[in-house]
Amino acid sequence: MISSDRSLLAAWLRAIPQSRHEPIPLRALPGGDVIGRGLAAMLAVWGAVELSERGIRAVSQPAYYFLHSLAAWAETPGAVITDWSEEFGADKDEGLRHGSSLVYLLEAERLSRIPDAAPIRFTPVAQALIIQPGEPPRFLAQWDEQAGSYQVIGGRQRVNQDWIEPIRDTIIREVEEELDDQVSFAAGDFDVEQLAQFQGKTALSPTFGALTAYHFTFFRVTGLTSLQLASSDRWLTRHELLSGRTTDGESVRGDHILRLERTIGRRIDELPSSFVNLKD
Repeated sequence: MISSDRSLLAAWLRAIPQSRHEPIPLRALPGGDVIGRGLAAMLAVWGAVELSERGIRAVSQPAYYFLHSLAAWAETPGAVITDWSEEFGADKDEGLRHGSSLVYLLEAERLSRIPDAAPIRFTPVAQALIIQPGEPPRFLAQWDEQAGSYQVIGGRQRVNQDWIEPIRDTIIREVEEELDDQVSFAAGDFDVEQLAQFQGKTALSPTFGALTAYHFTFFRVTGLTSLQLASSDRWLTRHELLSGRTTDGESVRGDHILRLERTIGRRIDELPSSFVNLKD
């Protein structure tokens, strides 16, 4: 196997635009119109063939049948994976049903072989603490079906081909959306105060399956008067966020809270309430 072929294949694959961007001609990709040998390189990436000066061959009988299965799929109408949306998230038990699950399986295997594997996805995330006064104070979390856990309010910064959403706009949008439009920033129902920015852990995304490097910007919501919780909402203590479990055993994703506290130099249960008319 010539390593330059695999490097060319990798460059060719990385140069394919994402779904929000305009497509580009094949000739504009690395290797131009002569990437055909990249197909052999791709099969070698799977380990199914060996390449030498003499040519190409399957590495084993199972690999030979893998090639024939690909051929049969090529002759079958439709695609191997029919759902490449992010609607269902990544579930390793789903096999080839959803694209995110395939990505998860590939990335989990890569991570198991290379513990410090480089991420393939870099995601700025805005999250907000909505703090209910009390002894102890509690923090609003919502159940994330794809992640299978409770998380504090927040979401990904939107990035298009020629535009990046300001991170403060991200959290304002997320608060309004995730509180079912009970509150409006434009109407003065709440405000946000930035607390900190920091690099989070590299982890497998529960939505896309990709090994992801997260960068967090945390805010505190201020100026609220009241909230009506939805069935997916829950008030959690600092202990529940840090322990990763609710008192009744439900999963909580809060392993980045300690890093937030180290960054701001205080515990989150020492922060002021998000409500203007509620007392401890």
